[in-house]
This record gives sequence, structure tokens and C-alpha cells, in this order.
Amino acid sequence: MMPLPRYRLYTSARRYAAVARDVAAGRRLAGTACGELERTLEQQVGVAHAICAPRARVGIYLAVRALVPPGRKVVLSPYTISDVVNMVIAAGAVPVFADVQRETCNIDPSEVERLVDDDTGAVLVTHLHGLACEMDRLVAICRERGVRLIEDAAQSFGARFDGRPLASFGDAGIFSFGLYKNVTSIFGGMVVTPHDDVAERVRTELDGFAHFGLSPYLRETLGGVATDIATWPPLFRAFTYRIFRFGFLHDIGLLNNQVTVEANPQLRREIPSTYLRRMTPMQSRLVLDQLAHVDDNIRARIAFAKRYHDGLRDLPEVLLPPLRDDFSHMYTYFPIQVEDRQALLRHLQQHHLDVAAQHLKNCADLECFADWARDCPRARATADSVVLLPTYPRYSLADVDDNVRLVRDFLGRG
Repeated sequence: MMPLPRYRLYTSARRYAAVARDVAAGRRLAGTACGELERTLEQQVGVAHAICAPRARVGIYLAVRALVPPGRKVVLSPYTISDVVNMVIAAGAVPVFADVQRETCNIDPSEVERLVDDDTGAVLVTHLHGLACEMDRLVAICRERGVRLIEDAAQSFGARFDGRPLASFGDAGIFSFGLYKNVTSIFGGMVVTPHDDVAERVRTELDGFAHFGLSPYLRETLGGVATDIATWPPLFRAFTYRIFRFGFLHDIGLLNNQVTVEANPQLRREIPSTYLRRMTPMQSRLVLDQLAHVDDNIRARIAFAKRYHDGLRDLPEVLLPPLRDDFSHMYTYFPIQVEDRQALLRHLQQHHLDVAAQHLKNCADLECFADWARDCPRARATADSVVLLPTYPRYSLADVDDNVRLVRDFLGRG
């Protein structure tokens, strides 16, 4: 039996049709949806200010600019996309890499406590794979040391810690509404903050940006349409999977690069001008249309995570994330770690299952960030071993069980 794809977008034909109607009617910039979305998220997240941003990474840049004086340090995880580090640098701050916890792949509060000093302006935490960081410890450290706290919740929209929404604990929080996120406006994001002065600084900068241009937005939208068609299960099983499986098993770079991110990380000391855009009312309408479904989708992912956990928890060779059903872990994926990742992936592909390596790098080891290099052995090991097991709501328990069975077979524990 051919598998379901490793991911599917959280898009739909109805939302693509909404984009087409707005563009055709010239309504892309019309209406008050941006303000409506901001007011809605202020209530849902429990913050004084929510501000539409072009992308999550730009939100990080704006938050660092608003909170951290130039030349001060920002302590952050090295296990993240390189552009998160670039946004800290472009904002005039100095990145300091703090090692991670292996189980969650998130920043280790003990390392944060050790690295914060008199030159530290902020701690930036990333809730990776939908798994919440230890916010009680991190908030206490930042308060005790008198440093700002910024939350990157790009992969964790809708998750809570002790019942409180992520992104609401710090001096600023950032969400993403990018194409591959659980709430999507194709491009887009949000900065939230409890502080009037921070909100004013962020809004002042955004007011100088133009709205997203129609051509790049439509290109990204058409890319989403193509991805949705390619991962539509009948077509994926009949055609798409066979092509990419062949590319993986025969190490064909032209094909493998199509599903690889962070292939060529580069240093950016200035933010690209193409990032300096504003969300449109059309994008905000797309987000508003999806908010009612967020919790149901999280429940579906938690159910898959439980199935994975139950099937793999007795294997000492597999490092699992913690299992939590209180919405603190929303499991954008179920990230497991194995020593010989490539061999496991080959085994799964040989047996017609489609899963992926996590392609994030340990930024503390990257040549482009050599000026800020630190030895982070747990981040290094994590970057070499994470496999992302699918949890998107349109996945199936049968495919989860097949994934579990073949991981066990690979380890001789079938």
C-alpha cells in the first residue's frame, strides 16, 4: 500500500477561491480585516497589542529592534532556521547560542541561566515542533536577571503552557501564518506584546513598509496550489511519491533538493528589502476564517502523538518527545531521534512510507555564523538525528501504525 504524504498544507480550495475572488474584484487591500484580526488575537492570546506582520522572521527582527539596545546580547537556541539568527544580527544585537534539551529540541533553561550576563538584552525562545519551552523557569530567570523575553511561537499557534497561550509570557511574541503553518495566509505573521511603547515602535516601523505586492503573493499561492495537487493522496500515491522515493533511494540531488530546507544558510547583516512588507486585509481574512478550527486540529495531532508514543516508548534506541495532552505540546510533527537517521529513512522508503529528516542545522557550528560559534553538543547531536513523523489532521491512524511498525522492524523489535 502506498503511503500518505509526509505533510499536507492547511489550505483548501475554498480559501484559494477566496484569494481569486478578492484579486479579481480588486479587494485585496480593501476592508478592515487587519484590525479585526488584531483585536481577535488580543482577546485570544490575552495581550494588550497584536500587530500584523509580513512574516514571523520579520516579527523577530522588529521585536529585537524594539526591545534590545544595539550591541547587546540575545541568548537563543542554535537549533533553528538560520534566518532567526540573521534577524537578531540585522536588528543590531549579538547572538549567543544556548544548548538545547534533547527530548524537546528546545532551549535548555539551565544553559540560559548560565549564559545571561550584564550585557544580555533579551532571551529568545523558540517553541519548536509545537512543543512548549519550560516557560515557568525561563520567565523566572528573565525576571530575576532583568532581561527581556521574546517568544518565537511560529510553529505553535494555539498551544498553551499551564493553560496560558504561548507568546503571552514574554515582552513580545511572534506567530507565523506562512504557507506551511497550521493557520496560513500564504505569507504573514503577528507580533504580540503587553507593552504600549513596544507596540508603538513596531507599528511605526511597519507603517513605512508597502503592502505585499500582488505578483510575489500569487507566485507563492500558485506554489501552494501545486503542492496541494502533488500531495493529493490519489495523485501522490500514483505518481508524486514514486518520483521522490526514487530520488531518495538513488541520491538524486535535483529531486531531493525540492523537499530540503536550509540547504545553503547564509549570513545576512541587513534585513532584505523584500521582507519589508505589510499584511493585506485579504491575508487577514484568510486567517480569521481558520481560527475556529485550531483547537480541533490540535486534538487530532495529539491523538496521533499518543499513538506514536504508545508504539515506540519501549525502544531505548529512539528518543521521544514528552507526551502531553494539555495543549502545551501541539505536535506540529512528532519528532523522534535515532542515531542512524539516514539508514532509518532508507528503510522506511524501501517499505513505501514517506517521512522526512528535520533539515534544521546547528547554527552554532555553521561557517556563516563563525563569529558567534559556541560548542553546543546536544544541538549538534539533535541536528543529526531528528526524524519528523507526520501528525497533520488529514493523516491516518493506519499510516501512524505502519510508521511505528517499520521503526520497530528497523531496530529488530518488530
